[in-house]
Amino acid sequence: MTRSIRKAAVGLMIGVPLLTTPVAFAADATNGKAVFVAKCSGCHSATAAPGGAVAGPNMFSVMGRKAGAVEGFSWYTPALKNSGITWNEKILEEFLTNPMRKVPGTTMAIALPDPRERTDVIAYLKTLKK
Repeated sequence: MTRSIRKAAVGLMIGVPLLTTPVAFAADATNGKAVFVAKCSGCHSATAAPGGAVAGPNMFSVMGRKAGAVEGFSWYTPALKNSGITWNEKILEEFLTNPMRKVPGTTMAIALPDPRERTDVIAYLKTLKK
């Protein structure tokens, strides 16, 4: 093997794992709020006041809450109510990436495919607590 081919092969061996490794982003809750307002607020509210649900449940204090447990919101699917999920960063990351894969039978069809947007929205949701 020539020197240039070896260098290229080593570069590929080093680069391939980098391409398949998840990228960590510094979470930006301010941007997360903007993304939430733009992409989530058509269905979800995020207020401390009870209710406020649109087509989806209120996201205030979602962290640590059992899925399907917002009082006064009765449109949960059996799949979500019986999922056994307690919302945390990891579960929200998986759910927002592909809700129907994480909880087959959920009616939430909107995903956040951009990893930075998901990270930021989760950071914003973490600020919404009593």
